[in-house]
Amino acid sequence: FHVKYGILLVYDITNCQSFENLEDWYNAVRKANEDSETQPLVALVGNKIDLEHMRTVKVDRHQRFCQENNFSSHFVSAKTGDSVFLCFQRIAADILGIKLNKAEMEQSQRVVKADIVNYIQEPVSRAVNPPRSSMCAVQ
Repeated sequence: FHVKYGILLVYDITNCQSFENLEDWYNAVRKANEDSETQPLVALVGNKIDLEHMRTVKVDRHQRFCQENNFSSHFVSAKTGDSVFLCFQRIAADILGIKLNKAEMEQSQRVVKADIVNYIQEPVSRAVNPPRSSMCAVQ
């Protein structure tokens, strides 16, 4: 019985140094697994796609690194949640040898986006019985 597992190498698409550090991280992964019968699935994850306009690591550089090292390729935004669930779903499916269909992948890409509203806060008067809870509503 062999345990299958995955390793995510995550870098910031707006920070070239974080991408350049991947070689060291991958060497550490290889060294840690050199005596193992089963090698991990390694995924390269470019984070901060919400900052595409600030990208310094080009997509072709990302893809070339994936091809050279046989990594799966992913782009996500931890801030907005964009493609995060899909990334984990695809990696889990790859580890288990399951092929996701197009509908499953499209469903996983959906992100619920909400505006952040700054309400003007009135000074709180000291009440005898202050409220003990708050309520949040999503519309």
